This record gives sequence, C-alpha cells and structure tokens, in this order.
Amino acid sequence: MAKHIAYIGTYSKGEHGGIFRAQVDDETGKLEILDTTDVENPSHLALTPDGTHLYAASETGSFNGEDGGAAAALKVGEDGKLTLLNMVGTKGKSPCYVTTSYGGKFVYAANYSEGTATVYATDAQGRLKEDPMIVRHQGTGANPRRQEKPHVHITRVTPDGKYLAVCDLGIDAVVLYPLCAECGLDAARGSFVRTPDGDGPRHIEFSGDGKYAYVVTEMGCTVRAYAYEDGRMTFLSAKSTLPEGFDGQNIDAAIHFAPDGKTLTVSNRGDDSLALFDVEGGNMTLKQIVKVGGKTPREFAYTPNGKYVLVCNQDSGDITVLSVDPESGKLTLTADRYELPRPVCLIWKD
Repeated sequence: MAKHIAYIGTYSKGEHGGIFRAQVDDETGKLEILDTTDVENPSHLALTPDGTHLYAASETGSFNGEDGGAAAALKVGEDGKLTLLNMVGTKGKSPCYVTTSYGGKFVYAANYSEGTATVYATDAQGRLKEDPMIVRHQGTGANPRRQEKPHVHITRVTPDGKYLAVCDLGIDAVVLYPLCAECGLDAARGSFVRTPDGDGPRHIEFSGDGKYAYVVTEMGCTVRAYAYEDGRMTFLSAKSTLPEGFDGQNIDAAIHFAPDGKTLTVSNRGDDSLALFDVEGGNMTLKQIVKVGGKTPREFAYTPNGKYVLVCNQDSGDITVLSVDPESGKLTLTADRYELPRPVCLIWKD
C-alpha cells in the first residue's frame, strides 16, 4: 500500500505543536499523526520544489515584540521529519500564505491584516535572511467592513516562473509582479487585474498547461476563469460556487485541481461544502456541491492517486475524508474523521 507523508498546518497557537506530520494511506484515505513541530499558528505551508525545505506562515499579530507575524524555515529530513532552522518577522500582521520561487532562492508571504507581501531571500542552508523586502498595496474596496484597506491573501508564482500573482481581497485586484533573479521581485512594475466590486479575490489556481488562471472570490463566492499569457490575464467566464437558491452566509476559501487536471474544486465556508467544476479552458460546468461533514472548511487536498480528498475543517477541529468516484470524479463523504486543533492547511511531501 502506498503511504505518503503530509504536513498539516493549524491554528494551534503553538500549544499542541503547530505543524503536524502525518502518514496517509492513499488506497484507504486513513491518516496517522507521526509527530509535531512547535510553530505558532502555522496557517499555511509550502515546500521547496526539491522537497528539502518547508516554509510556514506564522499567522500572528506580533513577533519578538514587534508588530507583524513571522515566517518559519524548516529542514526536511529523509523520513520527512522537520527541524526548525529559524524564524523571521514578516513586518506585516497575520501572514496567511507562503510560497517559494521555483529555485527555492526566495520565499514570498502574504500578510492579510497589513495589505502587504514580504519577500525573503534564503541562504545556502535554506534559512530566511533578515531585512526582507516589503511590497505595500494602497486603496479600499466597496465593502466598508471587509475592504477598509488592502488585504493580501495569496502569493503565487505563475507557471511560467516569471511573475508573482498576488490576490488582494481589500482592493478587488490580482496584481502580477515580475520576478527578479537578484532581488526576488520587481515591486515597481505590478500590473493590476480588477475583479467586480466587493467580490474580494482570495486564491488563484492555474491549469496544468499554464494557459488558464482561476480566481476564487471570497465574498462574491464565484470562480472567475481567465486566459493567462506572460503576465496578462483576460477574463473569460465566472461561475457561482453555491447551491441554487442558497440564502445563508458564506465565504469561499481554497481552490485546487484534482490530480486529473480536469476537476476544479473550491471550499465553501458557511455552506460547509466543496463545489466541483468540470473545466475545459475557460468553460466551467458545475458538477457537484457536496457537504464535507465539518464546519468551516479551509484548505483541502486530493491524495496523490486522486482517490480521496482530505478536508481541513477549522471550526469543528477535524479533518474529514471524502472518496472520489473513479468514473465521474464526484465525491462521497466517508465516516473517517480525525480531530486536530483547528486544522487549516494540508500539503504532501511528494
């Protein structure tokens, strides 16, 4: 049976370890916790392309007596065990996302409460260097409660390796910054892709061939499809992630493709469901909306073989497991449930 190492980020406040290392059997979907690593509120995790280092966003309002959260650098052992190397402040509050350049030379963090992105250089051992670059957005949005200032929610390197896509919920924009081999990012040449007023772009996903981008809007509860080419995004279509006639409160969270590259999946917080779309370029067809069996699903992950989906349910404090129909790609909730302190992110070692 194939077993894979997974890393789970939580809002544990460091009281229960923070980052959980788990083993998942992708033939059964069964999960076993192996150990933990102490990092406070590691709400998002990212591995370098070579898998030798893991970086975590420590989502806090202060770090070492200064305003702002932090990012953590960890060494990944052959067995997947983590060793903390160092932590450096983001100089921005509530970092909620972290990613690396394709070569692993730079690390990019999104600071939700500050409306900034932090650009770290790394040293030869994978540690984060001090004095990172800060990219600061300006402006407001149509929603006075949620968009009173910029709120950067994701930093994602485009598939061509040329740009950093930054979704800013507060100003209804995706900003594409050219990457720089020497400094990490050219902050002076960002190009803005605007979304409808009040929608709040949160996360972005790309097609396997890199020709299309898909943006999930947190308050608009839609997926917006774009053609992508060399730092340019051209709008194609949009689809709701909610059941027809839904009249409750909901905000969207994460967006990912299934391993087959054809099923695009989004998590709904409020409806507490996953919305699945059949995708062909800019054409999206709603396939299914399925309850996840937990409260407030954030990130989720298909197992590498595509047979199961593990969902991190923040407010019910658990991970639930859904099975994937091999023919239709539709999901069915299983009875498996694993209690964890407010899990919000799960990534695979390989």
